[in-house]
Amino acid sequence: MNKFFSRIFEFIRTYPGVFYSIFLIIFLPLLLFWNTFFIVSKFEKISNEILQTKALFLENTISIFASELLDQPNLLQEKIEKLLQVNPEVKYLRIVKKEGEDFKILNSFKREEIGAVLDDPALVFSWSQNQNIASLIFSPDKSERLWKIVSPVFRNGEKVALISLSLSLKKTDQLIEQSVFNAFFITILGTLVSLFLVFQHTTLFGYVILSQKLKEIDRAKDEFLRMATHELQSPIANIRGYLAELKERLGERLSPQEKEDFEKVEISSRNLVNLIEDLLEVSRIEEGRLDFTPTKLNLEKELSQLILEFERRAKEKNLELYFERPSPEIFIKANPFRFREIMTNLLENAIKYTFKGFVKVATKVDQIKKKCYIFVIDTGIGISAQAQKKLFQKFFREKKRETAGIHGTGLGLWITKEIVEKMGGEIFVESIEGQGSKFIVSLPLFSQR
Repeated sequence: MNKFFSRIFEFIRTYPGVFYSIFLIIFLPLLLFWNTFFIVSKFEKISNEILQTKALFLENTISIFASELLDQPNLLQEKIEKLLQVNPEVKYLRIVKKEGEDFKILNSFKREEIGAVLDDPALVFSWSQNQNIASLIFSPDKSERLWKIVSPVFRNGEKVALISLSLSLKKTDQLIEQSVFNAFFITILGTLVSLFLVFQHTTLFGYVILSQKLKEIDRAKDEFLRMATHELQSPIANIRGYLAELKERLGERLSPQEKEDFEKVEISSRNLVNLIEDLLEVSRIEEGRLDFTPTKLNLEKELSQLILEFERRAKEKNLELYFERPSPEIFIKANPFRFREIMTNLLENAIKYTFKGFVKVATKVDQIKKKCYIFVIDTGIGISAQAQKKLFQKFFREKKRETAGIHGTGLGLWITKEIVEKMGGEIFVESIEGQGSKFIVSLPLFSQR
C-alpha cells in the first residue's frame, strides 16, 4: 500500500500537470455546482421565511377587520376581494365560522364556496388550541407549494371565527428551478471548458517540454560552436604562418599559376579567420562578455580615422570614398571599440557590394531627440525589399548573381544590430535593388548633465 501511494506521489511530482488536469475536470465543476446549490438553498430558505412572514402579516390584517365586519358578510367579502387584487400570491382565503361540530365558510376567495362546510384537521386543531398553525402544503392538483396559515379570530376576547389563508410559492419555486437548471448548465459548461483547458494544457505542456529540449539543443550547439571556434584558432593561425613562410622562401621561383594558387589559399584562410572571429563575437554578445561602457566620442575624429583605413580598399576597386564632415563638432555617447566595430562592418559591406560609383559617410544631429544619425551610403547592387526584412538575421545572405563570388558569414549585420541596440541606438536600411543602399545608425548624443 505504501509503495502504491509513493508511486502516485512520485508520478504527481514528476507530472504536476496531470494533477492540475484532474482538478480542472472533477473539482472545479463540483465546486461550481456546490456553490450554486448552496446559494439556491439559502435563497429558498430566506424566500420561505419572507412568505411565511407575509402570510402571518396578512392573517393579522384580515383578523382585525374580520372581527369588526363578521356580522356584515357582504362588506367583509368586498374587503377580501380587494385584498386579493393587490396580493396575487394569495391562493386561498376563507373566513370560517364554527356551527355545532362543523366549520362553515362565511366568506371565501370564491363566492361559490360560501356556506360550504370544510373538513380540515388544521381548523379543528387551531380552534381547540387557540393558536396559529403554519405549514407547507401542496395545492390539490399538486402543481405548486403553499404556505398555509390557520388562525383564530377574536372579538372582545371571545373566539368567534377562523381564518384559513394560503400563499403560493410558485414564483419562488420557478426561480429556484431556473437557478438549479442554470447551475447544472454552468457545471456542464465548466466541465467542457475544463476539458478544453486540459487539452490545451496538455498541448502546452508538450510545447514546454519541446521548448526546453530545443533550448538544451541550442545551448549544446552554442557550446560546440564556441569550443570549435576556439580550437580552430590555433590551427588556422599555424596554417597562415606556414603559408607566409613558404611563400617567402620560394619567392621568385613561383610560377604565375603557383602564385595564383597561393593567393587562393590565402583568401580561403582569411575567410576562415573572419568566420571564426564572427562566431566568437556572436558568442561574446550572447554571453554578455562584451564591454559596452560608453564614453564621450568625437564623431569627426573617429570617422576620419576609419575613412583613412578604408581608402586603400576603395581605390583598389576604383571607388570614391569620402566623408561629409560635420560642423560644428559632434560628440556621441558610445563605447569606442564597439563604435569602430559597427562602422567597420558597414564600410566593409558597402565597399564589398559596390562595383562602381562611391561610398559616402555623412552625419545629422537631432537636438530634440538627442540623437546623432550616421549614414553609410553606396551606389552598389542594392538589396531587394524581401531581403531587407531578413537582413539583420543570423547567417542571412541574399542569394543572387551579383553576390555569387562574394564571401561572407551572414553574421556581420546581426552583430552590428546587436551592438547598436546595446548602446541605446537603432539601425535601419533603405535600399533600391540595382541603385544602392543607405544604412542609418542612430546613437545618443553625449550630454554634459
